Amino acid sequence: MLTISAVVVFIAAEAGLIWKGGLKLWHAAICNVAALYLAATAVGPSLYGGLESAANMLSRIRI
Repeated sequence: MLTISAVVVFIAAEAGLIWKGGLKLWHAAICNVAALYLAATAVGPSLYGGLESAANMLSRIRI
């Protein structure tokens, strides 16, 4: 079983959007700061639970 951190997935997606999608670096930086702020608030555990549920759902898909 392969386990990949959500941070690694988000960094890869962000790098792809910057490289090929036309996302500006400063826009990505603002989004990162906002995400860190949300993670530090009371909303953080809810976000984590939602991401964990989505990851579990995606891991059950068999191709």
